[in-house]
Amino acid sequence: MDENKTTPAAPETPAAPKKVRRVGRVAFALLLILAGVLLLVQQFVPRFDLIGLVRFAPAILIVLGVELLVYSARPDIKVKFDWLSVIGCTFILCIVGGASVLPYLWSVAGPERSYAQGRYTSQIQDQAYRALNADTDLKAKVTNLYANVYFQHMQSGGYTLQDGDEVYLHVVLPQNGYTTAQAFAEDAWNITRLLEQADVPVTNYSFSSYAADDGTGNGYTLDFLPSFAEGLTAGQLAQRVQSQYQFEGDVYDTQADRDNAVKAELRERIIEQFGNDNDGAYPGEEYINEQVEQQFSRMFPAPAAVESSTAESAAPQAPEAPAAPAAPAL
Repeated sequence: MDENKTTPAAPETPAAPKKVRRVGRVAFALLLILAGVLLLVQQFVPRFDLIGLVRFAPAILIVLGVELLVYSARPDIKVKFDWLSVIGCTFILCIVGGASVLPYLWSVAGPERSYAQGRYTSQIQDQAYRALNADTDLKAKVTNLYANVYFQHMQSGGYTLQDGDEVYLHVVLPQNGYTTAQAFAEDAWNITRLLEQADVPVTNYSFSSYAADDGTGNGYTLDFLPSFAEGLTAGQLAQRVQSQYQFEGDVYDTQADRDNAVKAELRERIIEQFGNDNDGAYPGEEYINEQVEQQFSRMFPAPAAVESSTAESAAPQAPEAPAAPAAPAL
């Protein structure tokens, strides 16, 4: 009877529960320590390049990966992600990144930079006007002169003008003050020469002369770098002038197109005026052509006539020869 009895199986011992390890806590702790150290150093080291160190932020992913590999290699450990720690890492990185960008934003948009640009703008304008004192006739033609200074560098403390910064000088010459691009370029060239001799720090020149307020006349603009103008004559510089020909607000591509449009309009006006003054009579072609040329010449004086009249007024008159003595009476 005893031989037929079976011995009961020994109860199985339950497996030991695995320890749970949350990936992200170590990385979060290391990041907290590192962020605190960096922010403290930034407070006490003025030239500390925090934004350069922020570029190594992806290293936190390496720490998370190493932490995951270490825990996964142990069979008695169950790995879980600690999402709160991961979110905390992201938040800390945002704080450190923002702290690294703040000095840059303050330097670019802060009052110290704009104040320095305004100070240099006033100084350069005054220096340019003083340089033009060498030619007061030329200075009298300048209706407006203003500068724009743009810093292209970052600087802690007071800003100073350095190589690589940009200084734009805009010179406005008289409205309808020029009949040709050559004459306009000559004044621009002479102004540039005086400013270069006075060592005015200009990186870009801009000259302009606009048509009259009624929209009739010639407009000229000229922009160039000082290095471009080196060695060029005024005539060569005139090839770079942008010309604009206007009549009563309408803009024409060429001077010939503008002149033809003006003469056609003057012809109609002269015929209408003659008819009003003479009971509807029609003037002759000779009268029309003569009146058109006279009115056109008053509106747009010919360059040759202007230059000759200026030369005649400037040239000294020759002294009158003494009268020859009268011949003795025989």
